[in-house]
Amino acid sequence: MKKVILPVALVLVACAFFMPRGDGFRRFWEKWLVVSVPMAHADALIVLGGEPLARPQEAARLYREGIAPLVFVSGVGDHMESRRILIRNGVPDAAIRIEPDSFSTFTNARYLRPLLRSDGIRSALIVTSPFHTRRALATFRRVIPGVLFGVTDVSIGWWSRPEGQGDVNRFAAIEFLKTVEYWLFYGIAPFTYPLESHAVKQIRKAGLNRRSTAFPKRLQPSV
Repeated sequence: MKKVILPVALVLVACAFFMPRGDGFRRFWEKWLVVSVPMAHADALIVLGGEPLARPQEAARLYREGIAPLVFVSGVGDHMESRRILIRNGVPDAAIRIEPDSFSTFTNARYLRPLLRSDGIRSALIVTSPFHTRRALATFRRVIPGVLFGVTDVSIGWWSRPEGQGDVNRFAAIEFLKTVEYWLFYGIAPFTYPLESHAVKQIRKAGLNRRSTAFPKRLQPSV
């Protein structure tokens, strides 16, 4: 099975680069990569690195709505930018926890594990980009089994514009390769068990409107 998955993932990447604005490919990856596990209340929000624009702003909005009292920011390189956006959007510095050393989704979870335990976190809502939701949720559930995790997605406005369609499709295509990598090297296979509730699946089937934030084109794919 694993011998089949890698060639398929390579074909998907090739398709995304040769047909960068294809609506068909976008519908395909939205079906297979995007999951939504919302939480009305959690002990913490987790902002993953790799896109320090829409993610921290969405986390700030959730914080202001009272979803969680703490915000953890994880990832090398852009953690300070995410912190600045959080503070600028109403999150007090005392409510922010920084993990500045992780360099992948797996190390996000691994390095956050002691920090979450130190703060007594029993539930957390992950904030990330749509194409990253399935792998992120599967990774955190695997690495930190003692915490209840949900996930929500947010997009920068650029991805909804015709000229941004190619960017998000390429990131999604790369995500398929990363999903294979996590299966082979970490034993994390997010497609082998359900990650979202039946109710959320029904909403998605009817057409889920995901939140987007108007930001300039400036990002890198999650790792």
